[in-house]
Amino acid sequence: MRLKHKKALVTGASGGIGRAIALQLAREGCWVGVHYFDKEEEAKQVQTEIENQGGKAYLFQADLSEVAQAKSIATAAWEAMQGIDYLVNNAGISYKKHFLDVDEADVDAFMDVNFKGTFFLSQTLAHLMIRHQIEGSIYTITSVNALRPGLGLSTYGATKGALETLMKGVAMELAPHQIRVNTIALGAFETDITAPVWQNPTLLKEVNDGIPMGRFGQPYEAAAVIVDLLSSGSYLTGASITLDGGLLLMRGYGKPNLYDTEK
Repeated sequence: MRLKHKKALVTGASGGIGRAIALQLAREGCWVGVHYFDKEEEAKQVQTEIENQGGKAYLFQADLSEVAQAKSIATAAWEAMQGIDYLVNNAGISYKKHFLDVDEADVDAFMDVNFKGTFFLSQTLAHLMIRHQIEGSIYTITSVNALRPGLGLSTYGATKGALETLMKGVAMELAPHQIRVNTIALGAFETDITAPVWQNPTLLKEVNDGIPMGRFGQPYEAAAVIVDLLSSGSYLTGASITLDGGLLLMRGYGKPNLYDTEK
């Protein structure tokens, strides 16, 4: 119960890594705000699981691609939970598309959810933390593709890279208020988004061969690291923690091919 009497808002918490983070926070005694976009039933299941373990959970729906909703969920969660100590920016979108096929709608989608939604939610909550003198913490989930591009992931990686730069600046500016700001750059994890890979034996072997630990990470492994850092990282700010099983230590997988101009 290392986080007893603490309160956290986790975005994208209806499934995958966000769900694992929410559950792990609750096991440590934290009250948890469970954000979801369109998976209400899954979010309710997370809430029920937390409450069945004796924890306390709140549900918050918002489309983070809309700046107004990104801001309003921060204030709604703050009021409902009577303050927030931790924000975990986990929500985001990811899909592969060749640079030459990316259109304005793709760029807008990645920027609106991954960058702008995270930006304005964090900003609004930081204002509240400062106003109420909360020495809180903000963790943002990014990606190894923010640090090293992946095939078909240049646009996605660019938005995650922008978050890496943003949060380092935010860490400096919020440090005088004792608000710690860090990022977690994740590698290959077994979630719904990556299912087309880990459910395909051929693709799975190809990816695993490029990971020194030889396997995908599990959501609970990401959750464990974040919760440990929240409970002990009182002097950690402006850091980027890479959690990838050693993926970035190797050359990676996949080889670029000529663009098919006939498609």
